[in-house]
Formats: sequence, C-alpha cells, structure tokens
Amino acid sequence: MAPTMMDETEKNDHFTFSQVGDPEPKGFPDVSSMSIKDEKSSDTIWGDNARSDVDSVKQEKVGPLTFKLVDVPSTEQAGSKVGSSKETTRSVKKPVARAKAPFQIGYTHMDWLKVTLTHPDLAGLKGQSNKRLISLSEVKQHNTEDSMWTVFKGCVYNVTPYTKFHPGGVDMLMKAVGKDCTALFNKYHAWVNAEFMLEKCLVGILEDSQK
Repeated sequence: MAPTMMDETEKNDHFTFSQVGDPEPKGFPDVSSMSIKDEKSSDTIWGDNARSDVDSVKQEKVGPLTFKLVDVPSTEQAGSKVGSSKETTRSVKKPVARAKAPFQIGYTHMDWLKVTLTHPDLAGLKGQSNKRLISLSEVKQHNTEDSMWTVFKGCVYNVTPYTKFHPGGVDMLMKAVGKDCTALFNKYHAWVNAEFMLEKCLVGILEDSQK
C-alpha cells in the first residue's frame, strides 16, 4: 500500500534536539576560593637580605594564575623604625643676638650710599692723603662721639659721619671706637662689605708694627 501524503507529514513532525556547548558559560573562578600562603621575605625577588623593610610575602592563586604580594611598611612606619633604631643630634650654632635701633627718616643704608656719592670729605682729611701711616696711639685719641676713629683689617676709618646710619645705634658703634674693631665686626656681621661701605671714610693705614 502506498503511503499517503498524511503519513509523510506525520513523519516530518518528529524532531531530534541535541545540546551544543556547555549549558552555562564559564566565567572567572570564585575569588572566595583563593588560597593565600604567608612567607617571610627570604623568598622575595630581591634576595634573602636585600629588603630589610619587607614584612612578609603573600602567595595568591586565582584560577591558573599564581602571583606573590609583598607587604612593605608605610613611610611613617619605616620612619619610626629608623628613628627608634638610631637617633642623631646635631648642634647648631646660633648667631649672636644683637639689638637693632630703628632707622630714622633719611638715615637708611640707601641714604648712606647717597651721602658717600655726594659728600666731598667724609673722612675729614681736609686735603691730607688717606694713604698716610697712622699709629694706634693716634687712633685711641679719637674715641668720642665728636671724633670716632676705628681700625678694620689694618685700615683706619673715621666713622663719625656714619653714626646715625649704624643699625646697632651709637652705643654699639662706640664699642669699636679708638681701637681695632675687626674681631667685633666679624662677630656680628662678617658678611657685610665694610671696605666698600666705609670707603669714603678712610683716614689712613695702620702702622705695620702695631697691627
């Protein structure tokens, strides 16, 4: 008996299903299942004793990957360790304190420079040479506020015109009058170029036998 069209249709209604691939996609492994192994810093990549500031090495494994984490103390912790192990003290020499008198109007350092450029005879030479030899005994005679001579690095200066311009005031300046003030000057302001500042006040040269 020949098959009818209905029989052919019934045969075509039967389907076969097959599973392709995994039913669920594979993702990253569960991080909660990772294993952590603590080791000391002897197995670090820097060697056994190359890093003394390393606390520990942690070996972690995530899936097929294995890596190491190095614990290094923070900057504050490292600093505290260094400070506790070795403390150094350094003595700092403080500069000598000196009292400063307030400048009067018209008596600043800039005003003094203007005076040195305009005054014809600050040293009071009255035509004499400022290269003449002067004895220390002659310097000692000029030890009043009206006539103030001093010796600085072998040169004799008349500092009388500089009285009101001195930052330390008249009293401090009087300590240098009538004698060699080199040591006293260097004690308070050795960085000041006194030769330039008092160039127009030069009276003469101190005799070699009395330097």
